[in-house]
Amino acid sequence: MEIVDCKHNVRCELGACRAKAEHVVKFDRVGIRSGIFVCGKCLGELYAAIGARIVPKSVETAKKRGRRSGDEA
Repeated sequence: MEIVDCKHNVRCELGACRAKAEHVVKFDRVGIRSGIFVCGKCLGELYAAIGARIVPKSVETAKKRGRRSGDEA
């Protein structure tokens, strides 16, 4: 999944927002025209909602991975 700038003159597709779309959320492994057009305000609100729900682990508390027996450095 990636977020790219919108090159077309379309409206935001999230909720009742009808502002001009500034970004496109493109999905992997789907059709060529698959994507969600979003404005900057809705993208910011979506980012805040995701950030409140999913909190990444800090570097200090992340579990360190050990080497597998077949790996060479």
